[in-house]
Amino acid sequence: MKIINRLLVATITTLALVSCSPAPEETPKQSTKEKVTALSKETVQDLKLHVPSPDWRDQVIYFMMTDRFYDGDPTNNDQGTGEYDPKSSAKYSGGDLQGIIDKLDYLQNMGMTAVWSTPWVANQWWSQGMNYGGYHGYWATNFSEVDAHLGTKDTLRQLSDQLHRRNMYLIQDIVVNHTANFFNYHGGQDGYDAKDTARNFYLLEDETSPQPAPTQKPFDLIDRNNPDHVAADIYHWTPSITDYKNEDHQWTYQLATLADINTKNPVVRDKFKEIYGNWIREVGVDAFRIDTVRYVDNEFFHHFMHDADGIHARAKETGRENFLAFGEVFDTSRPFENDAEKRIAAYLGTAEKPELNSQISFALHQELKTVFAQGFPTAQLAYRLQQHMEIYPNPYVFPTFIDNHDMGRFLTSGDKKALKQALATIFTIPGIPTIYQGTEQGMTQSRQAMFKGGYNADKDYFNQKSGLYKYIQALAKMRTSDKLFTRGDMTILASDNNGPGILAYKRTYEGREALILMNTSTRKTLVSRVKVSDKPAELKALFGTKKNKILNGNGELTTELPARATYVFEVNPIQNVAPDMPGPEITSMIIQSLITQDLPIEGTVADPKSALYIVKNNQLESAIKVKPDEKGNWQYTYPVTYLGEETVTLVAYQPRLGLASAPLGFTTLVNEAAHSFSFTDPVNDDTGLSGNILPPQHVQSVGQQDITNLEVEIGGEVMILSLTMREVTDDWIPPNGFDNVSFSVFFDAPLHKENRMAPAKVLPMINTKMPEGNGWDFAHVVYGWGNTTFSNEGASSKHQGKRFGVAPQIMVDKNNKTISMVYLATDFGVKSWLGSKLYITTWDITGEGEYRKLTKDKSDWSFSGGEAKGPKVLDSMFVTLGDRP
Repeated sequence: MKIINRLLVATITTLALVSCSPAPEETPKQSTKEKVTALSKETVQDLKLHVPSPDWRDQVIYFMMTDRFYDGDPTNNDQGTGEYDPKSSAKYSGGDLQGIIDKLDYLQNMGMTAVWSTPWVANQWWSQGMNYGGYHGYWATNFSEVDAHLGTKDTLRQLSDQLHRRNMYLIQDIVVNHTANFFNYHGGQDGYDAKDTARNFYLLEDETSPQPAPTQKPFDLIDRNNPDHVAADIYHWTPSITDYKNEDHQWTYQLATLADINTKNPVVRDKFKEIYGNWIREVGVDAFRIDTVRYVDNEFFHHFMHDADGIHARAKETGRENFLAFGEVFDTSRPFENDAEKRIAAYLGTAEKPELNSQISFALHQELKTVFAQGFPTAQLAYRLQQHMEIYPNPYVFPTFIDNHDMGRFLTSGDKKALKQALATIFTIPGIPTIYQGTEQGMTQSRQAMFKGGYNADKDYFNQKSGLYKYIQALAKMRTSDKLFTRGDMTILASDNNGPGILAYKRTYEGREALILMNTSTRKTLVSRVKVSDKPAELKALFGTKKNKILNGNGELTTELPARATYVFEVNPIQNVAPDMPGPEITSMIIQSLITQDLPIEGTVADPKSALYIVKNNQLESAIKVKPDEKGNWQYTYPVTYLGEETVTLVAYQPRLGLASAPLGFTTLVNEAAHSFSFTDPVNDDTGLSGNILPPQHVQSVGQQDITNLEVEIGGEVMILSLTMREVTDDWIPPNGFDNVSFSVFFDAPLHKENRMAPAKVLPMINTKMPEGNGWDFAHVVYGWGNTTFSNEGASSKHQGKRFGVAPQIMVDKNNKTISMVYLATDFGVKSWLGSKLYITTWDITGEGEYRKLTKDKSDWSFSGGEAKGPKVLDSMFVTLGDRP
């Protein structure tokens, strides 16, 4: 009874762990552990399973994929059906519930107060039809049992007890939309007949499968050809979704062959209320995360949560008066639009007919990535933060996040400095900061194991001295120790409409104020007369800097921010402030709506002996020095060469005096490119370098990787690369506007001397080299859910190079089947786009951010016809843009 003895000791001692001292850098992994045996009723009664609900505004959540987090009990890894293989991304890897218990010190020391794990219910261990396993937890075969790979209900009770004794909380990830992969239709959508749903129906798992159907009633009734199953009406007899914008598909079709449950059936509703109510009563669950909410009808959630026998009633029976249920509505808005927020908010219900009381902040998540990792305008994030506050009734309990298990990690497109800024944001805005496993260790693969011997892990990743771990620890301490950050109102003070740069916002609570100030640019940036307060004040440094700052008499801040700076200050009013000196002025007036020619500008300064600079879009490193005359008058001509429209803000700045003018804003327009190039590529040549490669065979992957034409336009620092494809689709609702294809573009360009380095020849991640012996200087990889650029510094066959922290704007014209990318020379140190050599390749990248596999045999979701280590290039073009100047 080893496990019981351990538990009884913990019951006596863990009250002292609420304020625990730091744990060792590594918690020794126990090599063997006995199978968990059933706890006695007396022992269970001694467990601290039921505690009052916390104020969720004060929490910090840690989210882990249980199978990939930590292996606390190696004896449960292999259940003998071939489902366990840590070397395979598709199979069980060994993490379990005991592993979470073993790492609670690690989590609590980081500042985490709640644990959310992927579903622990019994899953389909291996799907023959999908050639993939349910290690992740979202393919249930029994919603009331614990998966044998993860432990038992008694292991869960121990986890609940240990969390509660630390003043921490347990969040259960639940599914109500589907079970596992059990049936489908020959021919997919084309073979489906809504009037005769038995036509072309077949069961995915045959009699040789160890799991041919769910084991739990009524979810075992999966056979459309069985009249009793049809009469029970537990499932929607439908094929997989092909149109994610179709509401009927959304609520009744299968999500990638996962058997879609008929949640309108009262029998189903009542069963789910019973199942998940029991988890609260029997284990001590404190909150739910609800998977795939957007694929379930709204009516279900009202009954599920608010019926007399619903979840809130069951939670209150255990003393939980504020049970949190946050849903996954995976949706994003285009810049400066809020349609996704409105769709997400729809699942909150109304005051008369409430549904869920929280949602995951997916729309905000997308903007965090585009602004911090890809260098898009901070005004986009400022707008998104405003929508976060205005559309959701209680944004303070919406989990905010950077990474998760379903998409490429932040570090696949951004660097660690950018990641720190994104983290600082979610810890200083309203919401519940949520950290996904491995973010604190700088992981780049979304489903890599954190323990040695697990999937793709050559060591344990639990270093409490890592820079990101300590950074999160400091942020969590600042946040949880001050209600200013968990309760305060939020006001946006400043942002940049033109690109990376300033983001400033203020939190206010009970008469106190905090200023959060960031520079998202990789270059030094000017903060110009940002209005922080209505009166003079001192900014007391709280985080990111030790230097205090002083606002001027008007409560404005003018200062310089280093690249990627993140500062948090408390705003303290002061009385005696020296009178402000007169600053420089721009006296020119702009009356045209669009500037199409070089623009003369003039102004004055009070002190002509102090150096004066014209700063464009707050970027100090590209500032132009101008010389005033002895009377303080100055002139400057702004050159208009930028191809297309450009929004420009100019400021006159005297750095020695710390004074700046009011900004002068205008928009330029250049319609005609200075240089144009056109190239054609054969249709149907998307067969790889060998001529034998086939794309994935699923119905939504036909022709999207086949380039037919390339147009290139150059004007000033701008290069627009427009690709015409045989097909362009957006079936999966990708944020970048296209799916089922990725582009890897490699550049050999004339660079400024300070940016030059030896060209590289090996192409990262795609198993080939530049053609014709050429080299590359920098690269761009883009797919539906990712957009990143990197240099060849540090690049190898298995690793991309150093991130630039900026990414091209992507424009999609679905009707004309074109995908355009806008590159700026200054982002990459390019002296001229003329003479550049471009190698453009196509493939596809999974939602988790990995290039799709190459296999010998045809596959729905992999490329086929080659060896696993063969080139991952389906179609390609190698072009030269004229002669180098």
